[in-house]
Amino acid sequence: MTELSVRALAEMVGGRLIGDGERMIRGLGDLRTAGPEAVGFVRDPRYHEAARGTKVGALLTDHELATDAAQILVADVDVAYAKVASHFHPMPRAIAHRVHPTAVIDPEATIEAPVQIGPHAVIGRSRIGAGCVIMASVTIGDDVELGRDCVLFPQVTIYDRVRAGDRFYAHGSCVIGSDGFGYAPERGSWHKVPQLGGVVIGDDVELGAGTVIDRGAMNDTVIGSGCKIDNLCHIAHNAQIGENTVMAAGCMVAGSAKVGKNNLWGGRSACAGHITIADGVRLGGGTNALRSIREPGEYMGYPPVEKKRFVRIQKAIVDLPEMRAEWVESHEETNGEA
Repeated sequence: MTELSVRALAEMVGGRLIGDGERMIRGLGDLRTAGPEAVGFVRDPRYHEAARGTKVGALLTDHELATDAAQILVADVDVAYAKVASHFHPMPRAIAHRVHPTAVIDPEATIEAPVQIGPHAVIGRSRIGAGCVIMASVTIGDDVELGRDCVLFPQVTIYDRVRAGDRFYAHGSCVIGSDGFGYAPERGSWHKVPQLGGVVIGDDVELGAGTVIDRGAMNDTVIGSGCKIDNLCHIAHNAQIGENTVMAAGCMVAGSAKVGKNNLWGGRSACAGHITIADGVRLGGGTNALRSIREPGEYMGYPPVEKKRFVRIQKAIVDLPEMRAEWVESHEETNGEA
């Protein structure tokens, strides 16, 4: 099991050490139940009391606490926790070359050792980079390129003509490169429009379970480096998602929409096709953008408005019954005087 001294953890997260730096830590734990080989974290005053009596060996905190545990003082507890947690619980990575005997691999595929390929995986005429982990029942078509250290969890499906960079993670049942929703109407029937493009995914992208990314109609659908897309999201054909954009569960991007860099979308947010969302936009959960948003900022609602204005509108809606009653009473008194 991996273990590090408290001092080494402090150096890892750029924190200031208070207390015993030589104690060895073997993982993370809850303040109330974990023992001295665990590191805990405090990011809310509600847990100060638990920190006083904790048995953990060390704490991640943003200011000094009254506790017997060693403390690592950091500017951002969440970031420090993420770094420590990733150290003790890293994503899978192929160290030894292992291919399950039930896997089916095209003889023209290029597999850069070491990789791990699980039971019943199917790999077409594609290139798989070193360090990749391909889990059970994954299907990869032809002309696919995966960079190094990618992880495809069980039952991921990647169609033809998909390119992904290094450290691409796709969780269970993702579908990447499926046909975009393209049909041409003629006298009450629909003609399918073949989708001829592909999907291009940058480095350090993670897709949640059940997310679907459609291939482009002619050009490629593009997911920029650093994007994190949660479960059950849908990115339609020819959409472009800028670098380091984060989308929570259930978000949808319609065809040919262009979403800027460093966006942050709450769950079930969506945008219409052929519009542009600027860099640095934050959409509150359930927001639906039907027109382009040209300026960075926080937006909410349907149609979206500035978040502060949305909050004022919602407060006004709550007060509407009383406001109406006051208006009716005032109106009746005025009519009576007349």
